[in-house]
This record gives sequence, C-alpha cells and structure tokens, in this order.
Amino acid sequence: MAEAAVSEVAVLPESTERTWIEPIWRFFCSLKLTLANLLGLFLAMVAGTFVNPSNAPLTEIQSAFRDKPLVLAAYKYFELYDLFHAWWFTLLLLSLALNLIACSIERLPRIWYLVRDPEKRLDRVKGLRMRMNGAGDLAALSTDLKERGYAVQTAERDGGIDLFAERGRYSRFGVWVVHLSLLIVLGGGIVGRLTAFEGTALIGQGDDTDSFLVRSPDGTEMKRKLGFIVRCDDFRLKEFEPGRPKSYESDLRIFERLPDGSAGRELAKQTIAVNTPLRHAGITLYQASYQQGEDGSRAAMTITDKTTGHSRQVMWRGGETVEVADGLTYKATDYQDDFAGQGPAVQLERSEDGHASTFWVFSKAPGFDARNRGDRFGFDFGGLRPSYATGLQIARDPSTPIVYLGCFFLFAGTLIAFATSHKRVWARAEGGQLSMGAAAHRNPDSFRREVEEVCAKIGIPLAPAQ
Repeated sequence: MAEAAVSEVAVLPESTERTWIEPIWRFFCSLKLTLANLLGLFLAMVAGTFVNPSNAPLTEIQSAFRDKPLVLAAYKYFELYDLFHAWWFTLLLLSLALNLIACSIERLPRIWYLVRDPEKRLDRVKGLRMRMNGAGDLAALSTDLKERGYAVQTAERDGGIDLFAERGRYSRFGVWVVHLSLLIVLGGGIVGRLTAFEGTALIGQGDDTDSFLVRSPDGTEMKRKLGFIVRCDDFRLKEFEPGRPKSYESDLRIFERLPDGSAGRELAKQTIAVNTPLRHAGITLYQASYQQGEDGSRAAMTITDKTTGHSRQVMWRGGETVEVADGLTYKATDYQDDFAGQGPAVQLERSEDGHASTFWVFSKAPGFDARNRGDRFGFDFGGLRPSYATGLQIARDPSTPIVYLGCFFLFAGTLIAFATSHKRVWARAEGGQLSMGAAAHRNPDSFRREVEEVCAKIGIPLAPAQ
C-alpha cells in the first residue's frame, strides 16, 4: 500500500501542457548539479584566497592593472575585488539552495509514507537479506524485542500471527534535517549578502554623530544614517609609558534621534573597549581605533546638579558654551596654570536671562565650587587632557544568528543520520513454524549481530531460509 501511494505521488501525469516542467525538475534534482555547485563553491573559496587576499578596493586594483585592460575588465565584471559578495557567487548559492529544495521535495513523499504506513506483513516484503525460518516462540521474540526498545505490533491472520517491530523510524528524517540546515546556512549567506554592512565613525570627546562612513568594495565612500545618535562622553587612553599605548576605552551613550535631528531620550549607555562592543537595534559598535584631536587639549569638567545629585562629565573646549538647563549656560573663558597658588584653574562665565557673572574652578580643590557658590550646579575641574577622537567600527550582519541556527541543525541532523538507524523485524508464526525477516537502512553488520543475539536469546536458532 505504501509503495503504491509513493508511486502515485512520484509519477507526474502525462500532459502536453506540462512537458517543459519535467526536464527543469530533473535538472534541479540532478546529482550532477549538486556536484557542480559544490565544485563551484570550492573553486570560489580557492580563488578568494589568491585573487584578492588583502581585500584591496577597486581603486587600488585599477592602479595595479592599468596596463592590463582585460584583467581589469574581469575584475570589474565578475566583482573579483569582493568575490564572496559578487553577483555570480550569490547565484551559485541560490542554485545550490534550489537544488537542495528540489531533491528534498522529490524524496520526502517516499520517506513520509514509509514512516507513516510501514509494510507490516512479512510475505509482502521483498529483497530482505536477513530472512530465516525455523521452529520458534513468537511470544519470546516479542518480549525480547520490547526489552530492546522496539515498538511491537501483532495481528492474527489466516490461522497464524504476524509480528512487526521497528525502532528509530524517525532517523529516516536525519538527511532532511541536514538539508534544512544547509538551506538555512545558504539563506543566511544570501541575507548577509543583501543586508549586511560595515563602516567607521570618528567621534570626538563630547561630540556625537548620527551617521557613519561605509566604504564599498570598489573603494568609494558614502555616508549612511544610523537611525539613532551616538555620543562619546569620554575617551581614556592608558599607556605603559608615553608613546606606548596599553589600552583605550570610550564612554558611549545612544539617544533617540528626533525628527529635527536632535537627541531625544537615552536608549543605551556603555563603556566599550577592544573586544567589548556595544550592541543596539541590531547594530554593533566596536572600539577600533583612536586619534588625537586637532583642537588641542580640553578641560575635564564634572557638572553636578545639587538638587538631584546627578553628575556628568564634559570635555570643555576653550570658548565653548554648554547649556545645563533652560536659559542657563556656562562658557569657558580663561585658563591659568597656577591661579594664586591653587594650581591649574579654569574661569567660567555664567549667563542666565541676560545676566552674566564669572568664577574660577580649581583643580586642587574638588567640591570647593559646590560648597562656596550659591548655585544649583557645582563644578569640579579635573585638569587639561589631550583631546582624542574615538574610532568606531560599526557593523550589522543579521545573517549571523541564521548561520548559527543552521549549524545547530547541521550538527543535529548529522547526529541523527549517522548515529541512528531505522531497524525493522517481521515475523510470521503458523503451524508451529516461525518465519522471520529483518532489515536496517544503516549499519547492516551491527544490526546482523543484534538479530543473531535475538535468535540465540529466544533459545531456538533460526537457519537462513533457502
């Protein structure tokens, strides 16, 4: 019955209107296409090692092959400067995906019917290599098979009893899980090809940005919006000795970008360092580099709201105005290395409702301003620091979790396909005689030893059928 059902599904009806479907279907189900796709992927990976190993942009390649127009034309047309994102490599992945889908669809009905409606009568099973006859006890056979984890079914028919036992029938779908995993990995590769990006941004201390630079494989650069605002509150460089950097890190905050381009509510806050990135909205911000700013040193100033107790640090440029509340601003107007024996000091100008006043903040007297000046905000001067800009690598690759999921299914499918086996045993007891047959779709030698153990345990060795 199962074989009849399979044949009904597998055979396409003869129709002149569908004659073109059959060769196309056979082409995508072909093992030759699978081998060709795998060979193409192998050659592409080999080529990726030698064609452009340093990932040089197209502009550099144009300079190198200026006198070789054919080579340069090949680089441009086949996008060899970015081989794994080339159009033909994407088509190769798509071809392999369609090949896997077609092969899976073609084989699914047979496996499904074999698992759902197995043949349970020994006299209808053909081609068994292990088929034996002899005197034996069907009840003892049934008990032993159950102890081994087999699902056993018996049925009376024509004065005898049929037995059917099987174990591991779902191992038939291991290959399907492998196919599914490969499709997930290929899909992840295509998604990454179409949607992933990587760029850089350089943000000075106290500055922010809502965009970053993306360099395309051909060497051109373009600005791309982030969808939010990134602010660098502080950058810290630690050195073994002057000129020998030890480590560096940045204090970043992410704000909602309002329609007018200004910063809204705070969405995330984190100190990032090498190998400690900040992730937000599917985008990862890596600490990649730094460089000294062109505007010289800045004053490290801590502003404390005495009403709420909240403090924030500002890297203040000379002449820069900072608004700390509605209508209340402060401006750095002067600096002295030693003010009246109090060490380095910064003069700030306070402006509110058109009224201005000035005061000094001393680096050697933390908390002095907050204790002695009747103002809502108190200032502490942490000294002059070199101005740095943090270099961020900004990347998004939505294919990564997809590929990880595919790898998980690949491991599971491989384990199912190679570590398990669909084992079946048929038996017929009639007139004091026992006929028996057995088959396994994988590891037949190991299964043969198991069948021999079963026969020995029930106490009656069964001779192979003649």
